[in-house]
Amino acid sequence: MENNILLLNPIQKDYIWGTEKWLFSSLHQELPSVPFLIKEILSRQALSLQVHPDDAFARLMEGSPGKTEMWYILDCPSDAFLYYGLKHRVSLEELTKRIENRTILEICRKVPVRRGEVFYLPAGIIHAIGPGIRLLEIQQNSHITYRIYDYDRKDRDDQPRSLHIEKALQVSHYLPPCFGHEPMGCQSRKEGYSKTLLTECLYFKAILYDIEESVELSGKDLQALIILEGSGEISWKHSAISIRSKDTLFLPQTANRYTVRGHLRAVCVSPS
Repeated sequence: MENNILLLNPIQKDYIWGTEKWLFSSLHQELPSVPFLIKEILSRQALSLQVHPDDAFARLMEGSPGKTEMWYILDCPSDAFLYYGLKHRVSLEELTKRIENRTILEICRKVPVRRGEVFYLPAGIIHAIGPGIRLLEIQQNSHITYRIYDYDRKDRDDQPRSLHIEKALQVSHYLPPCFGHEPMGCQSRKEGYSKTLLTECLYFKAILYDIEESVELSGKDLQALIILEGSGEISWKHSAISIRSKDTLFLPQTANRYTVRGHLRAVCVSPS
């Protein structure tokens, strides 16, 4: 494993609202310890309105890291939407009351969604993915989710799905997010490719590459490469393999540099 790129098989998980394909995760036994998870999510129904804790709260209450994440929209219908934070600043009393009387969605920002948009979700942002959206999710290596509202749905055993109101109230932000839904960086055009910084935070960095001929990637950091469209090859040292749409690759640190050739679109993820 030390000298070879790993081509990872997605691990699919099915839920009442849709599916997740775990593309790069701690469930992949062939990987070393990974600091982030990468999933492809397809929502047949809306996901629950939820929030994630930060590191301090999560370690104290759950014995786990918190959960900051980002979404890159891969595909969606023309009327797609999601909930991203609150419309305005609210008090603890108002948020509590709206959760109790089930009017919480009235104060959430309902945002129309288009392909290629980027949503950065630091811990504490109340959010929900709407129906019909396919997206790439990059997140901390954590599974802590506090549900706030779930449309009165029941689980496979015909029981109401659990909510986590008390903890959600302790970790939620009570004001609108300070981020938009565009990439954090502008597109930078180079010879043979262009790149766009999607998101950079304390936990991960994600860059979108549109490759027309070739690009060289540094091998100094743990990296995941997700091929979104097209085909080509990746080479390092004296080796090369073919790559194509829907491939996910682990790039070991042992190579100083990787060269990607072809006509393709890919996302490269590394620790910050």
